[in-house]
Amino acid sequence: MLKRTLIFFAGCSVFLLPAALNAQGPWGEIRAEPNPCRIEPGREECTARIIWHTRGVERAKVFVTSMGTEIKEQEYVEARNCEGDRCLAPWIKHNVTYTFNLFDFTRGDRGRLLASVVVTGVR
Repeated sequence: MLKRTLIFFAGCSVFLLPAALNAQGPWGEIRAEPNPCRIEPGREECTARIIWHTRGVERAKVFVTSMGTEIKEQEYVEARNCEGDRCLAPWIKHNVTYTFNLFDFTRGDRGRLLASVVVTGVR
């Protein structure tokens, strides 16, 4: 009898775990590689790979804000996930700070900020 009870509870906890994760709502992470990216001698820019993943999100958008001589925000990419060489930022300059913000766009508008990463270029 004791073995059946333990197996029953073990089975319930495995079954309940996904429901508990879904109750937490939308989730996302974003990172840049390399960060900071190195600007080679004779060049003005370097390339960073921006990588992100989401869960519980139907649509996501990444916006980038650059802060240097002026502050500008623009849409970078609309995708729930991005890996590999699909989402490159080959325009990272020295003395400019780039903030990549991952937003939940499931409702069709800018929803909750899921994650962000700051990227810089160094000489």
